[in-house]
Formats: sequence, structure tokens, C-alpha cells
Amino acid sequence: MESIKAEIPGSLAIQWKTFSLDQQNSKKGPDFMMWAHPDYPSQGIPALVAAKAAKNQGEPAFMRYHLAAFDARHEEGKDIADREVLRELAKTARLDLVEFEQDMANDKTWQAVGEDHTESKREYGVFGVPTLAFGKGQAVFAKLSAIPESKKERISLFELIFNMGVKRPYLWELKRTEETGGIGIQLK
Repeated sequence: MESIKAEIPGSLAIQWKTFSLDQQNSKKGPDFMMWAHPDYPSQGIPALVAAKAAKNQGEPAFMRYHLAAFDARHEEGKDIADREVLRELAKTARLDLVEFEQDMANDKTWQAVGEDHTESKREYGVFGVPTLAFGKGQAVFAKLSAIPESKKERISLFELIFNMGVKRPYLWELKRTEETGGIGIQLK
């Protein structure tokens, strides 16, 4: 997203929000708020709280942390539910580690995750990540198998998603089918 923002200066404002897939898919039901239970086992909430703790140190600190966490999870296969991994990421992102630890232990940081999650569901109907919201009623969930390597392709993909979300509100869902052994259509 940052490379796209750099290519479209002045016309794109990015606000990163936290959204918990653990909460969304919780078998405990919608009344159990995971962010109110820091000791409850979760694959995602600690990482979201860590992102909020990083954001408390400013946008540049957040972006360093966000990129480090993204790479750790998606490129290196690290367990970002592990608090030790989160501390290492904070160190890698050059965060103030004392402040980071204090924010990780602060109920307000955990509550901020819940506020983002609740707002995302209420205002945009978010059910999964990543979801890009271009305005009320103009949010698009975009599941990718990989991030395009070239900047040109990333921008093209972003423009496609933007056009689907904003200019084609009648397009409700577009989903690639699974290979069916010769039955149906296979996109290549």
C-alpha cells in the first residue's frame, strides 16, 4: 500500500485499522470480546495489540513495525502470536522497548483493538482481511495468493480493486473457482 501511496501522491490517505479474525470466527459467540481477555489463547490479538503499541510511537514507527510483522508472518513463517517474536519485531523496528512493553500491558491498547474491530464491522461490514474501505458502502475484501512483485502490477491491481469498490457497486462478489478436474471453467 505504501508503494501505491507514493505513486498516487495527495490522493490516497491510508488508515490502518486492526480487525481480529479470531474474534470474527470465535466459537465463544459475539458477546465474548477477546481483547478484554489478554490471557485467552489467540493467534492474532497479541499481534494486533503490538501494532497498536507501535502506532502509539508514531506513524513511522508503526510502518516499520507493520512491515517487519508482515514479513515475519508471511515471508519467514514466524508465529506472531508469540510474545517473544513480537518483542523481537519491536526491536527490529527500532521502537522504544520500554514504551512498547507498557502499551502491550495497557488495557487501553487492547481496547483500541476492539474499537477498530467493532467500527470496521459496523461501518464497513468487514468480515475478513485484507479489506480496503474507500468510504461507507465501498469496502472490498481482497484475498490474494501473493503480492505482485512489480510496482506497475501492484498499482494496476489497486486500481482494479478501487474501481470494483467505488465505481461498480453492483459487483457484489468475484471469486476464482477451484480446479474441478475438467468440470467448469478454469481461469489462467
